[in-house]
Amino acid sequence: MKRTLPIWLALAACVALACGALAWLSLTTVRLERAEAKARADALVEERVRLALWRLDGRLARLIAQESTRAVDAWEPFYVPARAFDQTGQGREPSTTRIASTLLFGTPEGVWLHFSFTGSGPLGSPQVPGGGQDTLALAAGVSPWQVREYGVLLSGLEAKLDRQVLLSLEPGAPSAEAVIAPPRGVIEFERRMSQAVVNAAYTGLEGALPRTTLGAHDRGVMVSPMVPVWMGDELLLVRRVERARGEVEMQGAWLDWPRIQTLLLREVSDLLPGATLVRVEAGAGDLLERRLASLPVRLVPGPVQVEVGSGSPVAWSLGVAWGAVVLALVAAGFLLFGALSLSERRAAFVSAVTHELRTPLTTFRMYAEMLAEGMVTDEAQRRGYYETLRRESDRLAHLVENVLAYARLERKRTPRGVEPVELGALLRDNLHRGEERAREAGMQLVLELEDALEAARVLVEPSAAEQVLFNLIDNACKYARGAEDPRIHIRAERRGSRVAILVSDHGPGISRTDARNLFEPFSKSSERAAESAPGVGLGLALSRRLARAMGGELRFEGARGPGAVFSFLLRAG
Repeated sequence: MKRTLPIWLALAACVALACGALAWLSLTTVRLERAEAKARADALVEERVRLALWRLDGRLARLIAQESTRAVDAWEPFYVPARAFDQTGQGREPSTTRIASTLLFGTPEGVWLHFSFTGSGPLGSPQVPGGGQDTLALAAGVSPWQVREYGVLLSGLEAKLDRQVLLSLEPGAPSAEAVIAPPRGVIEFERRMSQAVVNAAYTGLEGALPRTTLGAHDRGVMVSPMVPVWMGDELLLVRRVERARGEVEMQGAWLDWPRIQTLLLREVSDLLPGATLVRVEAGAGDLLERRLASLPVRLVPGPVQVEVGSGSPVAWSLGVAWGAVVLALVAAGFLLFGALSLSERRAAFVSAVTHELRTPLTTFRMYAEMLAEGMVTDEAQRRGYYETLRRESDRLAHLVENVLAYARLERKRTPRGVEPVELGALLRDNLHRGEERAREAGMQLVLELEDALEAARVLVEPSAAEQVLFNLIDNACKYARGAEDPRIHIRAERRGSRVAILVSDHGPGISRTDARNLFEPFSKSSERAAESAPGVGLGLALSRRLARAMGGELRFEGARGPGAVFSFLLRAG
């Protein structure tokens, strides 16, 4: 463990470095993608706002043009037209006949009241006839109820109106509050402003163009354009009328701002369902990038839900990249673990083999020297030494055979092809070597084969099966030596489409801890080899591989009473 710790620490440092770099790259990419998505969403919102502003200004332009093109005399309930016409349409001399103003009969949608005043004179309205004109209004079909209703509105406006503010307006240009241009989106604002001017251009009301008489009976009258003005919470359209006698009259329309606001918001509800309109305060020019060109009002879009697309390829790419990195790191970890495990097993194998070879070689050297120097004179003792040398040579041959067989399997060289063999013949022909091994260990090999399975055919490679059975018997001889019952049982039973050969003993059995690594190659270190029976921990691993190479299996089935039981399963032929 201590030898592999630096390697694992190096791997952990590489993993941390790779994950940190990829995490930084992922966060940067996600941050840029979110910024791009936000920019796309903001662009979509601004596009909706731009379309909404065009709609609002287009809708308001009709109302402002309608009020701007009204004749000066229309603000009188009854007025004398500038020229009368006969039935043929030919002009005649100016008439003295008074006619009713169209405003006498009511106001258009979006207008509370029309009003006018001169200096400090009384506030008048074409909807509220006075000075003996009541009778004419009744004769014209105007109801007294309507006149009273407009009269109430006129009284309310009188209380709210600041005449000095209206009289201070420049005669040739809109109020300062109405013409503050936004520092951003100037081109867009100017286009909408120019369109609003074009809508009323035929009246001669464009910006600083010369004022016009606008249908006044008195040719000396000059009229300025209509400009919107906030008077408290009320929105007015007013214009300045200068008469030839030097009198200055202010004419205007009191707009029904709640109604206009409702109509305007309904106009853009499909684009901005949560939009609101707020008044523009004087001196707030830096905040007016979304203001209307027609009125001193600013559009507040409110919450806008826009779709900017989903299923970003960046997210998918990052997911694939993270998956590839994780798989690569896991693969590298497993590869390193396998390499280190293999290295540990090989080191354990070398250590165990060294221990296994040292004991018989020491015996060989010592006995060979004694025999060569004639130190053993007794014939019986000499014969015992020869027998010991033979056993040790068999032990070395078995060890070498197992190592070579395992090496062949590691190089993917499988045993020869399987062939159907009778079970009874297979066991009797391949147990001679096992019987000799049992006799040497002072144990007895017992074959218990039912007559029904005597002729059962199994698919097997005989030499590989003989090696598996011998390894199982050899293990039983090593670990069950000294048991009260020295028998090693060989039994057979049918299990579905397979035939199981069971090898059991009456020894101390195998603990759960040792059972976990039974089939691991080179699982014995030199210390364990010294403490337990001789061996390098290769026999069971080799036997399982040989069994699987034949299409069979080798399992440890625990203990049936005292001892251990292994099952060698073969396919039925």
